[in-house]
Amino acid sequence: MTPHPDFETLEVPMSLTLGAYHLEILTGADVEVDFEAVTRSRSVLQGLFGPTWPEGLTLKDNLTDLHWHHREFTANRSFAWVIRDGEGHYLGCAYLFPSIGTRGTGEAAYWMADTAERLAHLAGFGPMYKTWLKDLLPPTYALSVKHNG
Repeated sequence: MTPHPDFETLEVPMSLTLGAYHLEILTGADVEVDFEAVTRSRSVLQGLFGPTWPEGLTLKDNLTDLHWHHREFTANRSFAWVIRDGEGHYLGCAYLFPSIGTRGTGEAAYWMADTAERLAHLAGFGPMYKTWLKDLLPPTYALSVKHNG
């Protein structure tokens, strides 16, 4: 599997810290905590990745998705991280998807699980994530960003 042309020479970290938030590559090892957060957060996730996701998602489907994310990351094709707080609690996920078949454009997304602190986490994490992406990517890169706010 070859890297996306935009990321052939760009080093995207598997883990990083943005303020109080810690990002780690999303892998199959995260399946249970990820599935629990996604299914618990169904009402605040619908529409973020298509009109019906995560409706009907099974644990097996989720594991397949997480393996795909991991494979894409290690091939420098697209990137997915778990977002955790300073105590290691799973908060949500962040993504970077370059456009398929074209260069210089892509989409970033992030979501926080449905908790009482969700909107505060979105407000705290979002600006730092956007700044980090701006610093990571070339100045001419056209990036759209969405979240579950």
